[in-house]
Amino acid sequence: MRLFIAIHFSSEVKKILLSAIEELKQQTVSGNFTSPENLHLTLAFIGESERVSEIRAAIDRSADGPFEMAVSGTGRFGNVYWVGIEKNPKLKTLAESLQAELRNSGFDIENREFKPHITLARQVEASAPINLNVKRTAMFVSRVSLMKSERINGRLRYTEIYGRNLP
Repeated sequence: MRLFIAIHFSSEVKKILLSAIEELKQQTVSGNFTSPENLHLTLAFIGESERVSEIRAAIDRSADGPFEMAVSGTGRFGNVYWVGIEKNPKLKTLAESLQAELRNSGFDIENREFKPHITLARQVEASAPINLNVKRTAMFVSRVSLMKSERINGRLRYTEIYGRNLP
């Protein structure tokens, strides 16, 4: 199974993200746009693994209290467009703790600075400069999810296989 750990969005944040995707679509010639049901914030990418019980244990050891998080701003990496997350020490600590717990359990987790972002689209082509406006929107983070990524009938689908409420 291809696995990652993520945060899902409140309906208000999801609405803002879907609006940004529509705004992006209107300014592009083509692109591979994130489907609404796949919008998430990745905390740790694991890759191929069947070691679900060990990942669940790492999540349980890392789970700390709930916190507020805000989406704000946009950017791009080449032809990938994204929405940013405001600097947040609790979010950073959670992601770094998860990644460290996974590494300590023998998982090959990239060791690089956590730069939270939400991918809106990949392989974007536009004939003019793109201008995206995303209204700052905050949400309460109270759950972390272990997600399975798979292709079903040619479509990428993410399914929660374990969820942990933040105490």
